[in-house]
Amino acid sequence: MPFKSILLAAFLVMPMHGAALAQVAPGTPGGAERVACPTPLPWDGETEGETYSCAVVTVPENHARPGQRSLELLAMTLHSSTLSPRSDPLVYLSGGPGGSAVHEITSNSVLYKNMQAIRQRRDVVFYDQRGTGHSHLLACGPFYAGIGVVGETREEVSIDQMDELVEKGGMALISAACAAGYTGEGVDLGQFNSVASAHDINAVAGALGYDDGYNHYGTSYGTRLALVALRETPDAVRAAVLDGTISPAVPGNAQTNSKLRHQYDTIFRLCAEDAFCGTEYPDLRNRFITVLKSLAEEPLMLDPPLVPNDFFRNGFGVLSQIDPSFFADMARLNNGAIRGGGAAFLPVIVEALERRDTEAMRNVMGRGTPPAAPEVTPTAGEVDAIIADDDFIKASIGLILHHADQAVAAEDDRLSGTWLSLVVADLRRRLESGETQAEVIRDAVELAMVPLKGTDPAALVAYADEFLGDEAAAAANAVVAGMDRQTVRETMWAIGDIAEVMMGIPERSRGIGVSYGALNVVNCAEDISLTPEQVAEDYLATSPYPGVQIQTLKDYRLLRAGCSFFPSPFEGTNFMSPVESDIPVLIYAQGIDTQTPLPNGALVQETLPNSFLLEWLSEGHVIAARSLDGCAGDIAASFLDAPATRPDMSCAEAEAYTIPFRASIETLRDMHKDAAPGPSSTE
Repeated sequence: MPFKSILLAAFLVMPMHGAALAQVAPGTPGGAERVACPTPLPWDGETEGETYSCAVVTVPENHARPGQRSLELLAMTLHSSTLSPRSDPLVYLSGGPGGSAVHEITSNSVLYKNMQAIRQRRDVVFYDQRGTGHSHLLACGPFYAGIGVVGETREEVSIDQMDELVEKGGMALISAACAAGYTGEGVDLGQFNSVASAHDINAVAGALGYDDGYNHYGTSYGTRLALVALRETPDAVRAAVLDGTISPAVPGNAQTNSKLRHQYDTIFRLCAEDAFCGTEYPDLRNRFITVLKSLAEEPLMLDPPLVPNDFFRNGFGVLSQIDPSFFADMARLNNGAIRGGGAAFLPVIVEALERRDTEAMRNVMGRGTPPAAPEVTPTAGEVDAIIADDDFIKASIGLILHHADQAVAAEDDRLSGTWLSLVVADLRRRLESGETQAEVIRDAVELAMVPLKGTDPAALVAYADEFLGDEAAAAANAVVAGMDRQTVRETMWAIGDIAEVMMGIPERSRGIGVSYGALNVVNCAEDISLTPEQVAEDYLATSPYPGVQIQTLKDYRLLRAGCSFFPSPFEGTNFMSPVESDIPVLIYAQGIDTQTPLPNGALVQETLPNSFLLEWLSEGHVIAARSLDGCAGDIAASFLDAPATRPDMSCAEAEAYTIPFRASIETLRDMHKDAAPGPSSTE
């Protein structure tokens, strides 16, 4: 049976009991409804209601059909520190796609610091784009759990078959399941894209009372959204800052296999231009290519295995051999650090690998002993002798047990004594009584779908009546009877908070990573479905660094297969054409960036005649999240004050924004000056 047919057979036989989407009750017509923030702004000097506030804005699901279904979008406004703020706010656009702007500003202190110079003169609005955070979250975790439910409860398939499908299809299969699930629940996935979000921004700004236009600060995917907004709503956008830049014209997913190349190009360029590095390690790029070919033919074996030190442990596990894939891990480590991460040590590493000198490699990366095997402790899904029947539902069982315990012990206002705590307690009771796990998790999947009904208390009552025991349902419905609209909304948010965690992948949990559903629906619509496999194949074929890649052509084929379950609203359009605009734009591009590589900045600038480009050559993805001294925010603030004039960018020339080749290598030499490098130390 073909891939698509197997998946459809698996999921269309799974009944979904929820009703079709209900229309979300509107807030104040033409305005915003003030709400309590779901997460406080934790930084010193911030007080909700005084220095910042939150609101929800109701927008049409389909802007072309405003009288039909609607969505609530959450916005957090950081009020300007001046008593006379300018009338044009900054609207922050998070990346992903699928990132939560509200989560980013409440969890990233460096980003917060870089917004302060901007905030001195204007409000800064962080809003969760549709499908993310607390704005109609599209979580794929419930459908991952649903794979296990299907495998455990349907005679037509077995759990072993589902395991095999996921092993072959990977995350592409899970995203396809997510698409089929939300479509079955009545969500119009064709409305979750950058064009719709551009019009959302306009609606949010207007509802918040900003009638004189606004500015954008986009990061990563948010730069693509900002560019689309320049095209879709040009009269509303005054200026834009793009940080970690990607154009709608760039097939970013097709290039993922080997776009790490641009980081290495930058490192070799900087080494050649550096008096110390260029002299000590000449022709480093060609030497690196020769090393890659040698390692591809014969990996360097490490016996005993190399145990990375604290710095390199952020990107590597224990190494028993080194082959070209080592440099993919190195590139990702560098991207996540400041000042190039391990880039300063690349010349020494290349030299050591030329000699196949394992002792020199240990001098650089570490020479500890392999850690002892950790004690095996039960996971959350295995405590109290509740052992999950399969891996698909394991995370969901763990969530039920964890949140039930939290409600009892922690007296959390979001759980203890609330509707959700009663539901979770009943699900736990059923697990502990020996009820079939798949049946309990099926009802947990249904719980995760309840927020799709909007802020309608009837949806909570309907769930309790259908899925809870009589006693628990009566108690839960009594709680609903005392709820106001905001309490219902907070209950829906709390359900959404756990939905993505049902995936069982911690970095994909909501509030840590991104909404996996939003990630896929946007990327499929705007990139993957519009970019044939040949583009990925050609891009990989041109890489000068063979083997340094993070996905294969097979991975891209699977992505395209998964995207066949998502709508393609831009097929046959010019969506992937470069954005042309006279609006002033400040472009930040980073030399160590493995996600939105350095050349993207100059490419985007070609069709933006009133733009300024600043390349942060030593830095990785999104400078606002790594500029510790606030330089990136200072430059952006200066630009927004006078967008027609090139801002003062001199702070970006500080030593803090250079790769410290000499200091790092000389320190390394001093540490190991008594070592005896060379052929005698090879293994």
